Amino acid sequence: MGRQGTTVRDIASVAGVSAASVSRTLRNPDSVSDRTRQLVRDAIGQIEEARAAGRPHDVPTLGCLFADSTSGPRFSGFDATIWGGLARVAIRHGTEVLLMNVDHRRRDESIRQMIARRGVRAVAVRCDAGSADLLEEIAEAGVPTIAVAYKHDHPEIGYVCVSSRETSRDAVNHLIHLGHRRIAFCRNIVPDQDHADRHAGYLDALTMHGIDRDQTLEIATPADADGGVTAIDRLLVLPNPPTAVYFADPLPTIGGLRRLYELGVRVPDAFSVVGFDDDNARTLGCPVYTAVCQDAPALAEMTGQLLCRMMLGTQMPGPPRVQLDSYLDVNGTTARAPGS
Repeated sequence: MGRQGTTVRDIASVAGVSAASVSRTLRNPDSVSDRTRQLVRDAIGQIEEARAAGRPHDVPTLGCLFADSTSGPRFSGFDATIWGGLARVAIRHGTEVLLMNVDHRRRDESIRQMIARRGVRAVAVRCDAGSADLLEEIAEAGVPTIAVAYKHDHPEIGYVCVSSRETSRDAVNHLIHLGHRRIAFCRNIVPDQDHADRHAGYLDALTMHGIDRDQTLEIATPADADGGVTAIDRLLVLPNPPTAVYFADPLPTIGGLRRLYELGVRVPDAFSVVGFDDDNARTLGCPVYTAVCQDAPALAEMTGQLLCRMMLGTQMPGPPRVQLDSYLDVNGTTARAPGS
C-alpha cells in the first residue's frame, strides 16, 4: 500500500471499521462519511507513530487521561490508585496503558488528535465540571470512554463512580447521636461532584435533626495535610468552636489529627473526627480514624475491566454506568460530645 507494509486490514483493525470501508476511503474519500474518513486517517497516524517509535501497532493501548486541575498521581493517593489499578487490569488483558495529561497537547492539537497520535483505543478520564466538555469531544470521535468518579449524561459516555451522600449523612448522624451539635465540615477548595455529594449528606443530617446550618463551620482548603492543619486552626479560634469535624478527604483528615495532637486537644474525648478514606489511610495512624470509605481499588478494577471489554468489542451495547457504594467504618476518633 505504499506505507511500509501497512495493509488495509491493519488500518481497519485499528480504526474499528471494515476493510471495505478503508479501501473506499483510500480510493474515493468522498464516498464515505466524514467520521469514517477521520477514523481511517487517525488509524494510519497511529500505525505510523507506532512504527516510528519502534513498537507494534497491533497491541491495544488503554489511556488514562487526567483533565482536571487537581487529579494525577502527583496530587493524591486516589488518582495513584486509579492509575495503578488500570495498569494491573491492562497487564492481565495483554494490553498497554498510557498516562496522559491534557496539558501535554501539541500546539493547536485537539484532545481527539492527541489520543489518535498516542495510539490510544479506549480512555479513562478524570475530569471535573470545568473540563467535562472534553468527554464529549472524545466520545464524538468514537473512542470508548469512561469517566472516573464523574457522572455525565452524554449518551455515548460511560462512568464508574462511588456514591458518598448517604454514607456522609450516616457519618454526621453518628456524631449527632453522640451528642454533638456543633459539627464542622471541611472539603476540597476545588468543587466537584464527589465533594458536593458529601456536603449534601452533611446538610441532610443537620436538617433531619433540626440543627441550624452555621456556614462558619464549613471550611474549604486544599486537599492535602496542610489543608487539614489550616482547617483546625480556623475552627478552633471561632467564638463558639465545634466539638467535631467531618473531613471529606483523606490527607486533610491526617493533617487535622496531627494538628489536634500538636495543640494538646484530646481526640476523641475533647474533639471528635470523622474523615474520608479511599483505601487504607485510616489505618496508618493511631488511633485508626472513623471514616466514610470508598473502595478506590475496586473502582479502578471495574473501570479497567469495562474499558478493556469496550476496546476488544466484548462489552454489551451502550455506555456502561456503574455506581458503587461507600460505607462508614467507626473507629477510635469519635466519642460522646464533651459534657453531653
